[in-house]
Amino acid sequence: MIQCFASPRFEKNFIGGKKPRLLSASKIDFQYTIHPRILHKHDDFLESLFVRTGTGVYIVDEKRYPIKAGDLIICNAGTLHDEDPECSVDLNTLCVAVTDLQLPGLPVNHLIDSAYTPIFPTGEFSDMIGYLMTTIYTLLANDPVGSGESCHYLMMALLSKLVVIIREYCALHGDTLLSRTDIIVAQVKSYINTHFDEDFTLQDMADSIRVSPYHLAHVFKEETGYSPKQYTLRRRLGEAQTLLISTRKSVTDIALEVGFGNPSHFNSMFSKYIGMSPSKYRESYINMEGLTMPPKTLL
Repeated sequence: MIQCFASPRFEKNFIGGKKPRLLSASKIDFQYTIHPRILHKHDDFLESLFVRTGTGVYIVDEKRYPIKAGDLIICNAGTLHDEDPECSVDLNTLCVAVTDLQLPGLPVNHLIDSAYTPIFPTGEFSDMIGYLMTTIYTLLANDPVGSGESCHYLMMALLSKLVVIIREYCALHGDTLLSRTDIIVAQVKSYINTHFDEDFTLQDMADSIRVSPYHLAHVFKEETGYSPKQYTLRRRLGEAQTLLISTRKSVTDIALEVGFGNPSHFNSMFSKYIGMSPSKYRESYINMEGLTMPPKTLL
C-alpha cells in the first residue's frame, strides 16, 4: 500500500467575502444542431471551456486561436468570445460557468491576467480536468437541486487545479507584448463594441484611431479573419442571441436595440448566420436547455 498524506498548510487562492459560485455546465458535441453562440460576452461571470476531442478555432477578443483536444480556454468576465464552426473538425467541448470568483491581483471573475494567452494545454492533467467537468455536468443534468453541494466542491477542486495549470504555463512562457498591429485591432474592436448598436462607417472607425481605412480593414481582416463589417454583424447577432435567451423583449425591439434599423433585415441576417429565425432560436434554445424565460418584472 502507498499512503499519501495531505498537508495541513496550503496556499489559499480564493479571496474576498464571497465564495465562487457555480452557475452552469454545458456539453457540446459536434452533432449539435443549433449554431453556436456568435460573438458575445458575459459581464458577471467567467467561462472555462475544455476541448474533449477534435480541433477547431476559437476567437477570444480580437485573436483567433487554434484549439485541440486537451486545451483549456479561459473567457474572463467581459471578454468577447466566438467560435468558427467552419474550422471545427469533430469538436467536442465542456464548459463550466462561474461567478463571484476573486483571485489575488486580478479583477473579479477573472481567472487569468489579460497579458496572457487564453488557451492553455492541460497536458498530464487532461484526464483529470475532463473528469471533473464531465462529473459536474452529469450531476447537474440529472439532479440540479440535489447535486448542488457536490457540484460546488467539484467546482472548487476544478478551479484550484486550473489555477495551478495556468500559473505553471505562464511562468514558462512569460508575458505577451502587444505589437502595433495588436493595438490597431484592439482599438477597432473597442470602437465596434462601443458603437455596434449605431450606424457608422469604415471611415468613422479609421478617423477615430487615425489610420487609413484601407490599412485598418487589411490589418483587421488579417488578424481576425473577419472584415470590420463582418465583425460588427457578428457582434450584433451575438448580442441579439443573448437578449433572446435572457429577456422577454420582442424580436422587433431586440433588432432595434442591437443596431438593425430594419427588423426584416435582422430576421434575414439572423436566419442566414444562425440557421433559424430569432423566434425559433429563442424557442429551441430554451427548450433544449430546459430553461424558462425570466419574469417580465426583471426587464
